Amino acid sequence: MTADEAVEAMAARLSAIDYERHGHRAWSKAALLKEYFRRIAQWADACGCDTRTPFFDLALCIDPRVRARQEVVDRVLAAARSGARNAITRVAPFILHWTALRATPGADLPGNLEDPFEPLILLFERDGGFHTENGAADFEWKSVRLAGWRDRADDPPMPSFAPDYLDEIDRAGSIAQFGYVMEPLD
Repeated sequence: MTADEAVEAMAARLSAIDYERHGHRAWSKAALLKEYFRRIAQWADACGCDTRTPFFDLALCIDPRVRARQEVVDRVLAAARSGARNAITRVAPFILHWTALRATPGADLPGNLEDPFEPLILLFERDGGFHTENGAADFEWKSVRLAGWRDRADDPPMPSFAPDYLDEIDRAGSIAQFGYVMEPLD
């Protein structure tokens, strides 16, 4: 698969997501964000990326010559905008540029690190996204502090991305917080 084909496939995946948030998957989305923090912190450390935010253009840090085509980025952003505040409009370009870099023959990437953006993509696919305010990512019923994201590099990895596992995180979190299983907000 060429870099352009890989970017088009990722663009189709990102464009197919329903970015409306319904709140019932806040707990699994928070867990996926923490896994993203763990992975992106490892990549930032391994590649010497000097950034204070966990949402940054990793591909630019590694090889600024490799970029996704702007018209593809613009198309994904147009599909993602739903009028609501959502982090996808900020990170979609980073995901697309990363996809281009990973598919570029001869890209000098550490082979021992997991894809940093996969947990973030799964987060969006599970129920829209999140927005950031007051130093935290907000998931309706749960929030995750952004400060200290680099400290997560040594956290244990998330054991599974299986839908049943993620659904159980949501069930347990909802029961612990509300005493019942949260249904989607319409």
